[in-house]
Amino acid sequence: MSDLIRSHFFLPLVLVSVLVLVLAWALYRVWRSRRELLASSRQDAESIQQLTGLLNQARRMEAVGILAGSIINNLNNLLAVILGHARIAGNELPNDSAAREELSRISKAGHMASDLVREISDFYLQADQARKPTDLVPVIRDTLKLIRDILPSSIIIKSELNPCHRVLASVTGIQQVLMNLCSNSMHAMYRNAGTLEIVLEEEYVKTARSAVPKDLEPGNYARLTVIDDGRGMDQPTLDRIFDSYFTGASNGSKMGIGLSTVSRILDDNDGVTIVHSHVGEGTKFELYFPLIAWEISSDPELESEVALSLAEVVGGSLMVETFPDPPVPVEVSSGEPVATVLLIDDEEMVAQVMTSGLQRQGFRVITHTDSRKALVDFSQTPEIFDVVVTDQIMPHMSGVRLTRKIHEIRPDLPVILFTGFRDSFHEQQAREAGVVEFMLKPGSHRDLANLIRRMIRRKMAGRG
Repeated sequence: MSDLIRSHFFLPLVLVSVLVLVLAWALYRVWRSRRELLASSRQDAESIQQLTGLLNQARRMEAVGILAGSIINNLNNLLAVILGHARIAGNELPNDSAAREELSRISKAGHMASDLVREISDFYLQADQARKPTDLVPVIRDTLKLIRDILPSSIIIKSELNPCHRVLASVTGIQQVLMNLCSNSMHAMYRNAGTLEIVLEEEYVKTARSAVPKDLEPGNYARLTVIDDGRGMDQPTLDRIFDSYFTGASNGSKMGIGLSTVSRILDDNDGVTIVHSHVGEGTKFELYFPLIAWEISSDPELESEVALSLAEVVGGSLMVETFPDPPVPVEVSSGEPVATVLLIDDEEMVAQVMTSGLQRQGFRVITHTDSRKALVDFSQTPEIFDVVVTDQIMPHMSGVRLTRKIHEIRPDLPVILFTGFRDSFHEQQAREAGVVEFMLKPGSHRDLANLIRRMIRRKMAGRG
C-alpha cells in the first residue's frame, strides 16, 4: 500500500519541485534584471547629466564666440574711423607740420591695433593652425637658403620673388612642396648640373584651365613657378607623375618621386599646378595659390594706371606708408561723368569718414546708414549709380541680402562688400548674390577708391 501511495505522489512532487525551482530561478532573474536596469538607469542619468553639462558649456562658449565676433566687428569699425580721420587730417597738413607727425604716430598705433584684432579674429575662428594667412615671399626665401645648402654647387639657383598678397596656406606645406620640386629638378639634370629658376608673382586668371589636382578657376592667384633645364619628360611619363609611388627611373631620371605628396599638399591648401615638359627641354611647374579675397584691393592690370597705396617690402619686413601724398583730383575726360557711389554702413561714424575720403578722391557719394532706406532710394533712381559699397553686418538686412535685392533691379551694377569681420559671410554665396570684390576693414580711402575705379573700368571694358 505504501509503495502505491509513493508511486502516486512521487511524480507530482517532482513536478512541483521542478516548478518551484523554475519559479525561483525566474524570480532571481527578474530581480537581477531589475537591479541591472536600475544600475543602468543611474549610469544613463549620470551620462545625461554630463552631456547636459557639456551642452550648457558649449552654449556658453557659443555665446562668448558671438560676443567676440561682435567685439571684433565693432573694433574694426572704430579703427576704420580712427585711421580714416587720421589720413584725412594728415593729407590736409603740410609735410613739415608737427601735427602731421603726431597723426602719423596715431596711424601707426592704429595699424598695430588692427593686426592685434586680426590675430584675435583668427583665434576666435579656431582656424587650422597649419593654414593661416601667409606671405609667400619670406617663406620661399628661407626655403631657398636651405635648398642652396643641400643641392650641389654645380646647380645654379636663380630666384625672382615679387611681393604678393597673402594666401591661406600651411608654411610647412609650402616648404615641402618647394623642396620636393627642387629635389626632382636636381635628379632630372644631367650629372646634377644645370640651372634652377624660382619665380613668384601675382596673376589674374581670366579663364579656367586644366590643372592638378583640380581645374584652375578664374580669379587672383599667387603663382610660384619652378623651372629646370633637365631631361624633361615625354607625355606618357607626364600623365603619371602624380601617381603614388611612380618614378621615371627607367629612363635614367628620378622625376616623379614625391609628386603625389605635392598634389596632396596642394589639394589641402586649395592650390593647383600646371606642368609643362618636353624631352630634352626641361620642365616647368606652375603652382597657383588663391589670394585671400578680402585682402585684394588692386587689379594687376591697372597697377600702371592707378597709384596704389601698397606696403613696401624692405629686407623681408613690411613698412606701411602711413600718409600718402595729398590726393590728386580725378581727371574726368570730356563727356565722362564723375562716378557715383552708393555707400551703406549702419555705423554713422564709419559712413561719414568713408564718404569724406571718397569725396576727396573725386567721387560723388550718396550715403545711407539704413539698408532698407538705401534700397528704397536706389530703386527710385537705379540708373545714376556706378558702384555700390556696402557693409555686411547691418540690422534689418545684411550686405549680401541687400546686394541680391539691388541686382534684382540692376544685375549689371558692381558691388563691393566692405566688412569688419571676415567670417560674417560665405564668399561663394556672396559672389552668387552679385558681390564682385571684398575689402576688409579697416581699409584706406585710396585702396577703396582704387577698387571702385577698377570696377568701373572693368565694366566699361565689358568684363563685368
